[in-house]
Amino acid sequence: MDESRKRLRDIHDEVPPDYYDQSMKTNILQWFWHTRRISVLASLLRGEKAKMLDIGCAGGTLLDRIARKAGLNWSAGVDASYEAIRYAASNHKGPRYLCADFYELPFKDSTFGYVTAIEVLEHLEKPENALRELRRVLQDNGKILILVPNEKSPLFRVIWYFWTKGKGKVWKEAHVQQFTKESLGALLASSGFKPIEWKMFLLGMLMAVKGEKR
Repeated sequence: MDESRKRLRDIHDEVPPDYYDQSMKTNILQWFWHTRRISVLASLLRGEKAKMLDIGCAGGTLLDRIARKAGLNWSAGVDASYEAIRYAASNHKGPRYLCADFYELPFKDSTFGYVTAIEVLEHLEKPENALRELRRVLQDNGKILILVPNEKSPLFRVIWYFWTKGKGKVWKEAHVQQFTKESLGALLASSGFKPIEWKMFLLGMLMAVKGEKR
């Protein structure tokens, strides 16, 4: 493992595996932020019947809540943290949870019909390599759903600055990429995907995009 990937794994290992469960119970702003993410993503995925994979599933909290709200089931959830995967497997039943490298997924070609990456790409040194790996495990005409912060949003930058000065300081060094609609669209296109639907929400601070494998 190269130094940049090890550094990011070390950062994420500092995050408790029950982070999302606890933050939604104890912090009203975090509850609102995550509840809105869950609602929007559930609306984009509602009724999906394809075999689904999520990368960056953390402790499984968001996956579980989106699945229940949208009436769907993920087949597998992958994260780089062993502790997060252990927590997910014990507390959020449903998918098969695996600890794996996003650049070398333990699946055969064309295994899934849909892959989701919820606030993941901004944490990766080489997001283009991860997207190509996601494309590999997707079936022909398979779909992808990506969620990232919108770096064109002044409001997001202000909130992120103060959040990482306080309770969210563990995340300060975790964002190694910045995306706009234009740069994310170009990245998807160069990685073999066609963007087909965009959704900006939380006053433009977050953006979700559906893409189709080309």
